[in-house]
Amino acid sequence: MYVSGDGITAYRARIKPGFKPDTQLALSWVQCADGNYKATDRGTTVDYYETEFDLYAKEDEINQFISAVYNNRDYDTNYFNMSQFESTEHIFGEDVDHSGTISVTILEISDIKQGSWKTRGISVRARALSPSFTGSSSLPTLRCLDIGYNTAMDNTNVKYDSYTGNFSYLDREADVGLFTGVFTFSIADMRSMRRYLTAERGNTISIPAMHGVDFPFGPYRNSTYPIDVKVIDWKDLGMWGVQDWKMKITMAEVA
Repeated sequence: MYVSGDGITAYRARIKPGFKPDTQLALSWVQCADGNYKATDRGTTVDYYETEFDLYAKEDEINQFISAVYNNRDYDTNYFNMSQFESTEHIFGEDVDHSGTISVTILEISDIKQGSWKTRGISVRARALSPSFTGSSSLPTLRCLDIGYNTAMDNTNVKYDSYTGNFSYLDREADVGLFTGVFTFSIADMRSMRRYLTAERGNTISIPAMHGVDFPFGPYRNSTYPIDVKVIDWKDLGMWGVQDWKMKITMAEVA
């Protein structure tokens, strides 16, 4: 990618593989007395798109990047432009449009680390300012699930002991199944999935199937697809190789 902006002499900065997009939708989840989850939503304008990535280069190039950040700050703008991204440098997430120029502010820079005798590196945390997006909202097929997914039932079994030794049971109205797993998506499917989750937000969605998972919420819950769920958490885990992405998703059954 190229870096430019106020106080910056434009130059190319190369991003090391392994970057992690950090997208946070402006949702706050609460669990109601009936066991179901409900979201309060401050709206898409409050969503933020951040990233953490590493830069490794010759020492003078790392110093150039740090100087650019401080020069930019001295211009009292505190943001600069990133452009000409490689296909493996979509650092803010696959659905963020990296084909043009993205205005970026740097939130944090680590200490300089030695990579080898002549190379240095730094870790950078950055936020995209008013990014544009690409791709359409659609739910891709949920397959290519990593080994080690979790199925559980968020159940209650509250007992109160009385003076006579008898117990009272005060459970909530319904127990809710939970599922957490890591899925692998193609570039196109990851773009669609991120757009879909952003569009649906706190809504109930219908999962038509999950390949290889007969009991997504355990054997005591409904296992007949389609199943209504709410995605109460998701995390973009970054690229896997150069053609795929991974995402960790937590779903709550709608009781």
